[in-house]
Amino acid sequence: MNEQALKRFAVLTAAAGLSTWAIDMAATQVGLPSMQTALGVSVTSSQWILNLTLMILAGVVTVGGALGDRLGRMRIFRLGIYGVIAGALITFGGGLVGSFPVVLVGRGLEGLAVGLFLPASTALLLDVFPLNERGGAQGKMMMISMAITAFAPTLIGVIIQVVAWPFAYLLTALAGLVSVFLAAKVKYEQKIAQPRPFDVAGSVLLFLAVTLLTVGIMQAGESGLGSPSVLLLVGAGLLVGVLLVFTSLRKENPLIQFRLFQIGTVSIALFIVLMRFLPNVLMGAFVARFVQQALGLSPTVTGLLMILPVLMQVVVAPIGGKMLDQGGARKPVTLGVALLAGGLVLLAFGFQAQNLWLVFFATILGGAGFSFTNPVQMAALSATPLEQRGMLAGILPLAGNFGTALWVALLTAGMSSLMASYVAKNPGAAEAAALSNALSILAWVGLALTLVILVVALKLPKGGAKGGAKGAAKS
Repeated sequence: MNEQALKRFAVLTAAAGLSTWAIDMAATQVGLPSMQTALGVSVTSSQWILNLTLMILAGVVTVGGALGDRLGRMRIFRLGIYGVIAGALITFGGGLVGSFPVVLVGRGLEGLAVGLFLPASTALLLDVFPLNERGGAQGKMMMISMAITAFAPTLIGVIIQVVAWPFAYLLTALAGLVSVFLAAKVKYEQKIAQPRPFDVAGSVLLFLAVTLLTVGIMQAGESGLGSPSVLLLVGAGLLVGVLLVFTSLRKENPLIQFRLFQIGTVSIALFIVLMRFLPNVLMGAFVARFVQQALGLSPTVTGLLMILPVLMQVVVAPIGGKMLDQGGARKPVTLGVALLAGGLVLLAFGFQAQNLWLVFFATILGGAGFSFTNPVQMAALSATPLEQRGMLAGILPLAGNFGTALWVALLTAGMSSLMASYVAKNPGAAEAAALSNALSILAWVGLALTLVILVVALKLPKGGAKGGAKGAAKS
């Protein structure tokens, strides 16, 4: 295969993998209210359909990156895609028979499988493209992925409304099959790192820390943030996390090389990747819930409303990539965070006024903002020595997906608490009013935290990927 064809198929394969995951997330976000009703579970319990996948994904994605370093990224990529297809079909079957436990089994398998292939989707581009082309390659990957998935929420909404929500997961399986086909076209010789002992203990500790923290925060939605069970679970998760850091620093070949965070671009990127999912979750899953439960619109309309924000990501992705290649990550990332902050202002007013148009425009700003922050990941990877890039390619999705699980859990707990408080102060108040008030407050809190992200983003080096790459091993 010639070099240009390899680059083309590498971008298409990475985009197809991300599209598979994006379609699955869209099916879950748009379908969650319908799943809750059909399966007969509470609001908090229904969040496990989303959070179980994210929790397991966050716990294993770093392992997926490490396995890609050792066994080959394309091999692990294909294995992960096969797992996603199997998990989506199990979720589909569980939905048909109305079994909440079977649905959770399918969602759990999907989380495990995505954790395997997701690091390879990004690291693959570093294997194939030289440094000065990586921003553009990432931009093309995101543009293709978002273009493919832009209309997925609408199609999913139609499927849910006309047929039933389980059939939406057949789209995930179909996207997975396309990914497998494209992956077969990507053939190159990966530079495999020298064999090193695999950090089994670190993998177990990481999974325990993520699980305990996520379960504890999810439990807060039912028991309250100050309940003994929540404090015990969160405390145990933090303790395991500290133990992971302590033991990793003493090992020669840990699962996570925490000394890597001494690279400024890497530590800033991890913080931004973790925190940016707060506005993203508010503008995604919680907007979908607001539109259906507060405004009474159908899943089909909900899907239609999600098209333009995703198309904004399509437009912005290549622009952000070019900005990274030409002048570094600071400019696109700070612009992106500023747009997220502006979107949250509109979102807060739109929720409170139950104004669909304000909410809609907020999600458009948010889509552009989120896409402009993507270059921070490529800048961090380019600043990392070659032998540790697979590890970081796993850590970045870990931060992102744990951030998603964390914010979904915290926002769900906060939403439930604020709704209960509103009803207590306003007896007989409609659920729509309570939900709108709660989400408006959460949007203002999200704005305050997003402004902190903006301050941190301004500390990115002006040289971005190029400047941060000085001292990193050349690929």
